[in-house]
Amino acid sequence: MAQWMEQLVQAVDEVLAGEGRAGGRAESPGHTRVGDVHYLEDGWYGLPTYASRIDPDDLQDMRLATGAGPGDRHGRSFTVLGWRVESERVRLQVAAHAPRSGLTLWAVRRPPDFLLRSLREALAALPGAGLAERLVNGRIDAVAPEETSACGGVLQGGQAQAYLACTSPGLRLVWGPPGTGKTTVLTRALSDLALRGKRVLLVSGTNVAVDNALEGVLKERSSLSPGLMVRVGSPALRHVAEDPRVSLPLLVRARVAEAEQAVEGVAERLSALMSEPVLTELRETETRLDGFDPDAYEQAKGRLAHGALVERLATELEAAEAGEADARARSEHAVDEHRKARERWEDWAPQRALLDQVAQWQAEIEQGEQSRQHLRAALLDAEAALAALDTEERELDRRGRLRTRRRRGEIERERAKQAQRREALQEQVDQAVETYSAHHEVLRRHIAQARAEAHPVDDTALRLQLALIDSTAADQAKVDRDLALARQTAQAAAHRLRTAQQDHHPHPEDADLVAASDRAGLPQLAVRLRELRASCAGLLVRQRELELEHERLVRELARRRSQAEPELIRGASVVATTLARLRLNRTVAEGPYDVVLVDEAGAALLPELIVAVAKAKETAVLFGDFCQLGPVMPKRVPKQPELERWIRTGCFELVGIRTPADASAHPGCAALRTTHRFGPDTTDLVNRIAYGGMLRSTRPIRDRALDPEIILVTTDGLGEGDDGIATARRVPGGSGRWWVAGSLLATALAERHHDEGESVGIVTPYKTQAQVTHDWLHDQGRLFRTPSVEVGTAHRFQGREFDVVILDLVEDGVLPGWTAVGDLEDVRPYRKDGARLFNVGATRARQRVYVIAAWDALAKAADGTVLAQLRDMAKAEPEALVRGVRSDQLLGLPSGESPGLTPLQQEIWQAFEGHVRYTAIHDEDTYFPDALDAIEQARHSIWLWSPWYTKRMWEVLPRLDDARRRGVRIHLFVTNESDSLLQGQLANPATAADAARRLPELKAVADTVVEIRDMHQKILVIDEQLCFLGSLNTLSHVPGSKGRREIMVPFRGRRFARHILDHENADLLLHPPVCPEHGAQAELRKYVIPPRQRPARSPHTIAHPAQRYFAWACPARTTVAKPDGTTGTVGCARRKALRPDEARYLGNQPRL
Repeated sequence: MAQWMEQLVQAVDEVLAGEGRAGGRAESPGHTRVGDVHYLEDGWYGLPTYASRIDPDDLQDMRLATGAGPGDRHGRSFTVLGWRVESERVRLQVAAHAPRSGLTLWAVRRPPDFLLRSLREALAALPGAGLAERLVNGRIDAVAPEETSACGGVLQGGQAQAYLACTSPGLRLVWGPPGTGKTTVLTRALSDLALRGKRVLLVSGTNVAVDNALEGVLKERSSLSPGLMVRVGSPALRHVAEDPRVSLPLLVRARVAEAEQAVEGVAERLSALMSEPVLTELRETETRLDGFDPDAYEQAKGRLAHGALVERLATELEAAEAGEADARARSEHAVDEHRKARERWEDWAPQRALLDQVAQWQAEIEQGEQSRQHLRAALLDAEAALAALDTEERELDRRGRLRTRRRRGEIERERAKQAQRREALQEQVDQAVETYSAHHEVLRRHIAQARAEAHPVDDTALRLQLALIDSTAADQAKVDRDLALARQTAQAAAHRLRTAQQDHHPHPEDADLVAASDRAGLPQLAVRLRELRASCAGLLVRQRELELEHERLVRELARRRSQAEPELIRGASVVATTLARLRLNRTVAEGPYDVVLVDEAGAALLPELIVAVAKAKETAVLFGDFCQLGPVMPKRVPKQPELERWIRTGCFELVGIRTPADASAHPGCAALRTTHRFGPDTTDLVNRIAYGGMLRSTRPIRDRALDPEIILVTTDGLGEGDDGIATARRVPGGSGRWWVAGSLLATALAERHHDEGESVGIVTPYKTQAQVTHDWLHDQGRLFRTPSVEVGTAHRFQGREFDVVILDLVEDGVLPGWTAVGDLEDVRPYRKDGARLFNVGATRARQRVYVIAAWDALAKAADGTVLAQLRDMAKAEPEALVRGVRSDQLLGLPSGESPGLTPLQQEIWQAFEGHVRYTAIHDEDTYFPDALDAIEQARHSIWLWSPWYTKRMWEVLPRLDDARRRGVRIHLFVTNESDSLLQGQLANPATAADAARRLPELKAVADTVVEIRDMHQKILVIDEQLCFLGSLNTLSHVPGSKGRREIMVPFRGRRFARHILDHENADLLLHPPVCPEHGAQAELRKYVIPPRQRPARSPHTIAHPAQRYFAWACPARTTVAKPDGTTGTVGCARRKALRPDEARYLGNQPRL
């Protein structure tokens, strides 16, 4: 094996090692899910490919199936009969009786490194000599003189040289910038070579390049014999895919007609069976129910009912809170009344002391009276005893003295005793009367005086006051019990509401889904569908049997086709395919070929070209443009110089051609220098950037004032600072960038030209920006239309052309992007590719090129760069070759002010005014009605970034509170409390009270309040589908203020909203950690990555690696003593990285 071959194989081995599998792996043993498809027409389904970039060449045994895949016994499976690659989707053909919905593509996938392994195997099998070796050694045959003509004088100059290179033995190159006639040359050469009996292989890295040449032949030669030319692979052009003269599947179909008829026979029986009325009704019902999910409908109804429950619970909570407030008011009133009663009692302390003394005096008087009464009673008892003795003595006198003598003695003795007692008692009574009368008179005078002094308080007043104290105490106890019950009721209602709010939130689309389903009667149809399936079960079994028979015959047909394909390929004079298919299809690889023609060779890896060139016995010609994009580099490129050159070096550079001048001077290269696609101004621009003045245009100069070729749409003024819509935003964790302004302006311009019947390509250097704009167009239903509006990176559009191209550069004039540093003469690959990116985009246009960028980016551009050339043409004298339009002056301009615009400004204004229908351009006066209405209509979630929260929040707060009560999740992002504006208001006595209660009020209505230090974003996202972006603070802008002009732009679209939330790390911000030491909720801060820890920058790019990261930080500060005796505060050192992969930047700091 030659040394160059050994190095080439070793270089590919190094690339393979970069795929991560030294030994590779076999094809997947079974079918895997590829993606859902949607119905296009009977027998045809579409598979979206924009985001996933699915290539049918990487899939085998493709099936469309329901259920869990082709192996699902209860599902249905249909073999893919054919496919066609289109823009952003693959059209898949299956049997016409396949259902219209519920199908998914399943296939056996080839391993990811399959193409590289096939390349390695193809290189290892190459012969050691031939044209490939001559290419490697730079031994190129000379082209014909430039003054040569060909094809009867039809082809002149470079085109004649290129044609003769294709039809003469040898190895040559053709340098052909866009629109210079490469396709014309290839068309002529293919046709003539086939007529001469030569066998030709036409290959390219892309399907569209192959198809462009074939399409030319088909248009010129209507009598082309079927099978003379064969297109192998997946045509990108429908005309080629459907032409039975070159389409391999159609040629095969004609060859295996008998098997086709067998398939068609079963298909006819299926058709007859399926025409049964009950099956027809079943299919119609299934069609009407396409997209209707009964389970999702019931879940939506349940969520809506749950939403009604949330509203009812919110009402109950309001009533409970009102009851609690009323009970609290009554409790406070009862406490106040009891307090007043107690205070009055305490205030009467002097009077109560006097009345207590009066009570004592009265008790003393009563005691004296009682003593005197007791003495009088005793005296009366003594007198009564004497009287009784006298009565008894008289009774004894009547009986005789002798018989009563003894008793008489006793009576005398008792009388003497009682008389003595009576005298003593009488003396005591007389003494008491004398004593008590005088004392009691004194006491009564004291009592009267004390009562006079206590007046108006008396014993009755005291009794009533004590009764009032007891009554108010009882009232307070009762009201306290009522308050506790009301508080318990409110807490229970709040708990029920919170519990209800945590689950089963109504989705924004639930109400529309249920209403639309009910209006269409879909729930009833779903019931009818079940009945139909039950009633025609037997017919469905028969249908299933016929479908299985059809699938068996289809597989047999596929087997016969696989046998017929090699015969057709071997019998074709011209085989057209891609470089990848050349290695994948064994029959194509076997050849042999007299002539090999490679288009877009400058965009192919050198090993691929060597494999193709080695297939040629007589002639090999490489067509390409090294000023366009080169091949996409693999993940890993060998570092050894002797190996790296085989991957990084292009075919033109391999033979010493690096500049357009080199190509024109090289004896073995035909140079096509006259473009027929675009006009002189675009030619001038790309000459300055890439072609060094070598390119000429045949198109006439247009009136630049009325219909300029190149229009620069500047974004300056569309929002300033980090939060403006014209600010380029980095992709979190990535190297790409994107901005809102480009999507807004590009889609408006595209819609304008689409409505005028022109095809439009929106080209951008960055995948992320392409994805954002694509998702925006998708959200608005503006894809897959005729004429086409497509969006992608420059790599995706190489080889394509459109009437109008919109170059969205994502250049804001702050940090230079890819095209800002683009310079084809720079030795650094990244800068070279920046120029090539722009060149590819600009040269796709047939009529007009728009460039979207900030003028500030052009003004700062270094001489010689892409933007500097654009700037110079915009400032050219005496007439600007690039016309500029300021978008900030035209967006939102009232129609009454438009008559003063120039014709060009009027045209662009009409594009903005007429095609930004789904949004508006708000200023500080018109924003709030729209934003408040959106908040009131919110059903699911509200995300609000508003750095400052001042007077305007009191207008917004009630709307947020109402939304919370409806079950809407509210997430607020504000600046932290150390902000100078807030601290100033807290220090001002006039604003301190209002400022102190704002944050607690916000926290009361929001599910999440995140404090962010040094934040500037002004964003409002409603239900993750409506976004407001711009420069206005929703919670702080003062109505009627005389400040700067603000701008807020609403954008509607779920995918776009998701981009915004992902960019702002919204999901990561929902759960701020709490400091375990201080109990404070962490705030978010931005930190600078230490220089030594920053990611390494690729030597092939000037893109700056990330320099900052975000981390949670505890905001608490602790007072400490300083060495000089004074005190100060230090902050808590606890941190937590927002992204786990950035935790390494925190070092040994304690974690939250």
